Amino acid sequence: MGEEQILLNSTSPQAALLVCLFYGLMLLTGTAVAITLIIQAIRHPVDWKIRDLWLRSRPWTWREGLMVAAIVGLLMAATIAMITLLGGPRDASVIVIQGILLDLAGILAIGALIRHRGWNWSTAFGMDGTPGRFLKPGLLFYLALLPILLFSSIVYQGILTARGYPPSLQDIALLLSGDHPFWMRCFMVFLATAVAPFFEECLFRGILLPIMIRRTGVGAGIFIVSLFFAAIHAHLPSLIPLMVVAAGFSLAYLYSRSLWVPIVMHGVFNGVNLAMLLVLRP
Repeated sequence: MGEEQILLNSTSPQAALLVCLFYGLMLLTGTAVAITLIIQAIRHPVDWKIRDLWLRSRPWTWREGLMVAAIVGLLMAATIAMITLLGGPRDASVIVIQGILLDLAGILAIGALIRHRGWNWSTAFGMDGTPGRFLKPGLLFYLALLPILLFSSIVYQGILTARGYPPSLQDIALLLSGDHPFWMRCFMVFLATAVAPFFEECLFRGILLPIMIRRTGVGAGIFIVSLFFAAIHAHLPSLIPLMVVAAGFSLAYLYSRSLWVPIVMHGVFNGVNLAMLLVLRP
């Protein structure tokens, strides 16, 4: 019996009901938000051309992109090497090591590159103001994305199941739902809701997306970056859902012209999933 089945079988009916009610309420709210946004877009059409030009004007080039890719590659190699030296543990230490060596170090490396180029975070990513200013639009866009995410997940999981690939949770999700000391839980929540979203959005939406859009156009650029984002998580059952999520993040960045919006969306997405796992755990 897999760890996913053990988790589900050991979950209390009350916890399962609570999660279903919570997610159902979010879906209803998200559907209402999505309909409202569509109506507003029809009444007041969005000038996507201006937003496209804004994203193309970000200062990131293939040169900086390759530099960041090399840095991330080195950080990933260091992470793998450290885990291997520790005997390849499949426990919470993986999250701690990855968070310190990859996410935190990656943020510092991107910040150092921005400073070296003489830019600021606003020039690089449109990050004007504080994150709190973008909590509302980030939350609304996240809710509007939920119905699309659910539909695509159901269809994709149905196809995989029909082909003999049963649904499964990512290893990181299983680790997060395990039994850990309080400080470890706090650190994992911090990584999942703040550090990882900040780093991944800077990398994928902030740097790779404008570079790719200049080369391929908006549609193809969003598709390629979303595919890369999903593929790097190395989990087949999550491939299409993660692509849908990534495309939503990209459109939110393009629309809002601030990387804070997809960062908020990403943090809420991880936080909600983590909260549901913690409620479901025995």
